[in-house]
Amino acid sequence: MAGCHKSKKGELGARSLRSLRRSVRLAKIKEASVSEQSEILRLKKEAKVLMKFTAAEEEPQPSAGKKRKKKVIKRTVPMTLIEHMILNPHNPLRGFREERLAIYSPEVREFYFNGKALADKIREYQRALIKQFRKKGYADDYSEVEVTDNEDN
Repeated sequence: MAGCHKSKKGELGARSLRSLRRSVRLAKIKEASVSEQSEILRLKKEAKVLMKFTAAEEEPQPSAGKKRKKKVIKRTVPMTLIEHMILNPHNPLRGFREERLAIYSPEVREFYFNGKALADKIREYQRALIKQFRKKGYADDYSEVEVTDNEDN
């Protein structure tokens, strides 16, 4: 009987060790998911800044008495869109050499560099979605929206 107690203790120890390992793996997965979400949201915000959206153009003025809060919406990216991103990476300035910028005015050069920075952010965003797709088999896209008290459902 003494041997029986040792094996039960060993089983309990192994079970608790397995459950501990499982909980650590789940915590890592949740942490990775949160970091992917924050990375995608960061890339979208930076792209909006580069597109020069201002708060006045983007959203109406808040009404008095209504509280606004931000809400994150998660959407699954369709497989066809991911395949399109893989086959056709975003590169609108393909074929234009930077050496040719010297003959153009400073305004044209500034326009080019702003466009290039925006294209780089969009490409980085697409890479993040592709990386997520290759890791999980699907990709989630996250968007932040502001919700007033009466719109919150």
